[in-house]
Amino acid sequence: MSIFEYDKELEEKKLRKAEYEAGFSDGEKSGHETGFSEGQNHAAIETARRMLQSNKFTIEEIAKFSGLSQQEVETISSNT
Repeated sequence: MSIFEYDKELEEKKLRKAEYEAGFSDGEKSGHETGFSEGQNHAAIETARRMLQSNKFTIEEIAKFSGLSQQEVETISSNT
C-alpha cells in the first residue's frame, strides 16, 4: 500500500480508540474531582446511618470513619 492509499477501516479504528481514551480520561478526571464515586458515597452514607442508629458514636467519629463531612453526617442525622 502506498502512502497515498487510504485504509478507511484502520482510520475508523484509530478514531474510535482516540474517542474512547478521551472519554475515559474525562470520566476518570471527573470521578477524582468529586472525591467519591457514586457507589462509594452511597456506602459511606449507609455506614453513617447505621452508626447513628447505634447511638454509640459522635458526629465527629462518624465523619472520621465514614469519610463524610460533619455537615453531611448532621444532614443524615436530621433525616433519620
